[in-house]
Amino acid sequence: MFTDDQTTPVRIEILVELLKEFGDGLPRDEVYSLLQPKSLSDNNNAATVTVRAGLELALLKESGKHLTLAPEHRRAPDAQSIVIAALDEKVLSSTDVEEHFARYYSFYLGLGKSANDKDKGLWADKFNEATSSTAHTTSKFNKDKITGLHRWFSYAGLGWYDPADGFQANPYERVRRALPSIFGKNTELDANSFMEGLAKKCPELDGGKIFHQANKGYNPKLKACTLGLSHALIELHLDKVLALNCPADNEGWSLEEASPSQKEGFIEHRFASAKLLERR
Repeated sequence: MFTDDQTTPVRIEILVELLKEFGDGLPRDEVYSLLQPKSLSDNNNAATVTVRAGLELALLKESGKHLTLAPEHRRAPDAQSIVIAALDEKVLSSTDVEEHFARYYSFYLGLGKSANDKDKGLWADKFNEATSSTAHTTSKFNKDKITGLHRWFSYAGLGWYDPADGFQANPYERVRRALPSIFGKNTELDANSFMEGLAKKCPELDGGKIFHQANKGYNPKLKACTLGLSHALIELHLDKVLALNCPADNEGWSLEEASPSQKEGFIEHRFASAKLLERR
């Protein structure tokens, strides 16, 4: 689990850029030396765990002790897009590589207005209690692991940091990246179809498989989006990425947790359908 150690988004990006530059790859020891020169430190632990993370995320291929960038990533425009794509596929959509990452985010997202991670020990205990029957953990979750996860949450487009209240869950970028896959060849989806597609593509968000594991009391029949997802959808609407259709008295999905404003076109706090306006 790379979030438990010294691996950071910047270190992973540097590793990817290095192997993009050396198209034929490099010996592992040479990669270590370039990432963490011995003149700076006799300890190459940071370089070691960064390479291990690159392998866990399937960013790298290794033959013998020779490392190359995985073929599917070689034509990507930049390192950040490569790392983000790996996080979407390997970390947010599954718990195989990082057993706590997506599950803890789902738990925190489900807390809504009560979320406050100032007391990380308390939330770690509550998370362990909430997932005790669904998570087959190999290492106990604790407050130190939360600190590791926070290096990655904003980078993955899952929220932002408020100096007063800590992390604010808002998966704006995560949802935005998933929209083309959710809509497929469609331009518009009714609210139920949109939320079903979101849950499949982003299983850590409302209604997804991982979200259910961390939020046992969640009831999709209520059709109520979490506070974080509500903010993300409203902002996507205001940025003209999505057009949420919110006619009066519709029975779609509620964004009420985020208090959508009528001045911004939300006649009703529920949306009946969503139209995709931007395809990346």
